[in-house]
Amino acid sequence: MSKLCNYQAINSARQKGMSLTAVLLLLMVVAFLGMFAFKVIPSHLEYLTVKSIGQDIADNEQLMKQPKSKVMQALQQGFRANSLWELKAEESFVLAKDAKRGYVVSVDYEKRNNLFSNIDVVSRFNHVFNNEDI
Repeated sequence: MSKLCNYQAINSARQKGMSLTAVLLLLMVVAFLGMFAFKVIPSHLEYLTVKSIGQDIADNEQLMKQPKSKVMQALQQGFRANSLWELKAEESFVLAKDAKRGYVVSVDYEKRNNLFSNIDVVSRFNHVFNNEDI
């Protein structure tokens, strides 16, 4: 019995942690997830801003009865006010004619970010606004 305990003590004294290969593999996984988050999270934060602009416009009943060009102009002003210089209202929003409200506003666009080399991350955003949204 004492030989077994002695062997375990010697064996556990040698085991000090992860191997170099395991540490490198773990670092690679963490670096990849960090790079992925660094590329994807800003697009989703931008979408939350676009969604907020769309909701504000959709809630304005007076504006929804105006011509389509006025609604698009208001959306573009919302983009400028929030420093969304890359987006254009005509490419990000779809206005559908509605008999009661004038227009129904919906977001429909995608954001493409280069992850590395020739691999891209594509985020697609869709949302239809109505009076029940908050």
